[in-house]
Amino acid sequence: MNKKNIFIITVLLVAILVFSLGLSCSFCGTKLSLTSDDNSTSVNASNGNVADEKEKNAAQGNQSQNSENQAGTETSALKDNRFVIIIETMQHKDKEYSYAKGNDPNFYETTDYFLNLGIPQEQIHIYWGQNQDGGTYDNFVKAINEVKKLSNTGCTVLVAMMSHGNEEAASGAPAMIEFADGKGSEHGGKYISYFDVCSLLDQIPCEKMAVIISSCAMASSAKPVAEKTAYPRVAMAPITFQEILNYILTDKSAVDRDKDGKYSIKDVFDYIKDPNATKNPARYTGVELIDPFNIAGGIFLN
Repeated sequence: MNKKNIFIITVLLVAILVFSLGLSCSFCGTKLSLTSDDNSTSVNASNGNVADEKEKNAAQGNQSQNSENQAGTETSALKDNRFVIIIETMQHKDKEYSYAKGNDPNFYETTDYFLNLGIPQEQIHIYWGQNQDGGTYDNFVKAINEVKKLSNTGCTVLVAMMSHGNEEAASGAPAMIEFADGKGSEHGGKYISYFDVCSLLDQIPCEKMAVIISSCAMASSAKPVAEKTAYPRVAMAPITFQEILNYILTDKSAVDRDKDGKYSIKDVFDYIKDPNATKNPARYTGVELIDPFNIAGGIFLN
């Protein structure tokens, strides 16, 4: 083979070798690039997930802290932990009679009593009479909504309801309460059962609640209100809050049965059930106290 042919063959071999190495390097480079991109994407995604998780946890922590701070603020903002809801459909707000004249306290004296105890006006919800500002169903719901905005599980709530209604029927129909119509009549308003009253009151978070009822439902109104409740509750019926307040204002020491300087729901019940305590003991023979949580002795009216 002459030198010229050898030279040509050598050049061809070198060219083939160089071309082959180039393909191999390009292939490897492409694979490395893809692998690097995959790893980079995976790492970035992982880092992103970790970052997102940290941000999520931080956000949840901040939200939880804000909720705790808000709850603490709401609780600390209360000037007093007592709330009052009174629905009265059978008496006129502007009727000229009063405790000073030998009658049960009227709307103004009842309101003043709670204000003098130090309960803020915004925590006293008294709807008295038959007009739009009286004892209507809508005003009852309004009072519940207003109280549940501020109340918490450290609060005490007093509810008093004086209205018409009907007793539990032999057929099993529940005891009912009738609200004023809002147009000047104590009749013609919405009727609901006392089980419904219980459900409405369950919306109010509290440590304990007392419900005092006087209606044509008589004593059968107390049990549905005090049993199977969301928060501890005691109910007494049938007796008006005005009667109770009259006794307190007339003779505090007589109502204070355990002589601790306070007038508890239990004190009141023991007082009216004592045949030697009131002028008309027969009036209270049918009064019942339903107290599943044994809290009547710890809810005070002063």
